[in-house]
Amino acid sequence: MNAVAISAVVFACVFGGALLGFWLRTILPEHHLTPGSQDLVRLGMGTIATMTALLLGLLVASAKNSYDAESHGLTEMSAKVVVLDRILAHYGPQAQEARDLLKVVISGTVDRIWKEGSHPQLDG
Repeated sequence: MNAVAISAVVFACVFGGALLGFWLRTILPEHHLTPGSQDLVRLGMGTIATMTALLLGLLVASAKNSYDAESHGLTEMSAKVVVLDRILAHYGPQAQEARDLLKVVISGTVDRIWKEGSHPQLDG
């Protein structure tokens, strides 16, 4: 489901809820429309809004922590590969076969992680 369809469904639900509220106001008994009842509804809606904001905040924080952990792991792995290549370079021509093998293995790993078509292309 794309973002436009989800937005349309959410808009229809909110708009339908507002229309339902206007209709219910005309048929509810008068004692349900007192200021005390209205304050109680406002309090309930405030509680729901606060809980929703808390949940969304926790969701965003969790996603950021997950991204940061993956990013840190990738950076650390890349740094270790570069250090290994530099160490092998210090051994001179005797280690050239090992360096070439390292490049092949890393190239295969990069291709496996970032395959063609594994991530959506942005239109630009």
